[in-house]
Amino acid sequence: MNDISLTHLLDVAICAAEAAGKHALENKHRRTESTQTFEHDIKLALDIECQKVAEGVIAGEFPEHGILGEEGQTPKNSSPYDWVIDPIDGTMNFSHGLEYWCSSVAVRHNQKVVAGCVFAPAFNSYYTAHIEEEAKLNGAPIRVSNTESLRNALIVTGLSKEMENATDPHLDLFRMLALNTKKVRILGAAALDICRVADGTCDGFFETGIFLWDYAAAGLIAERAGAALTLYPRRDEPLGATVLCANEQLIEGLRAIHTKCV
Repeated sequence: MNDISLTHLLDVAICAAEAAGKHALENKHRRTESTQTFEHDIKLALDIECQKVAEGVIAGEFPEHGILGEEGQTPKNSSPYDWVIDPIDGTMNFSHGLEYWCSSVAVRHNQKVVAGCVFAPAFNSYYTAHIEEEAKLNGAPIRVSNTESLRNALIVTGLSKEMENATDPHLDLFRMLALNTKKVRILGAAALDICRVADGTCDGFFETGIFLWDYAAAGLIAERAGAALTLYPRRDEPLGATVLCANEQLIEGLRAIHTKCV
């Protein structure tokens, strides 16, 4: 890949995610400084700051590479590489002092994710992978669960920021998941949720209305841990998708629920 090793790319992804996450953690006393609020979400000053921190790490190694982040883009048409950044995934959790949040950095080559890191600072957890090695948590290999039935499965999900009223289809999806699984949980950080599937803590993930920066790094990590990842792109949003992630025994059941509800 243009003489850049996967190990080098992963090392930079780790450094960038770590830098962003630690900047947020060190400034958590500023966690309520918002730049914009929505009915079901919030945008923090630290979101923008942390992305700039991650971008600085990447630019220091690869100034010719493009950036695709939740807080803005810097395309570089001359390079086949771009970096996908979610500086604080789980912003609402972070803003309330709930420690379930993370920083996510992936790198793509010709639009294929080849390496990524999800760093959860409050837990000091580094989830990492590249396309030629197994996924790891703090350097130790991880693997998806071997749960065989949705009836015995713990599934993590989320409710869309775009949810409008009590008849919203996202609530129908939540109901269908709840009726067909052992338990459903909403934890509030999609990238970390998917990594919890990768390490076998949770059995599956199903969420609509999320974006490339939410799942780019975590999706690769899950796949390298043995998960099946299914994406249903949004027609109205090129970077948006419904994302399903689980072991091979469970993924068909999640796909069937998607067919019925979405």
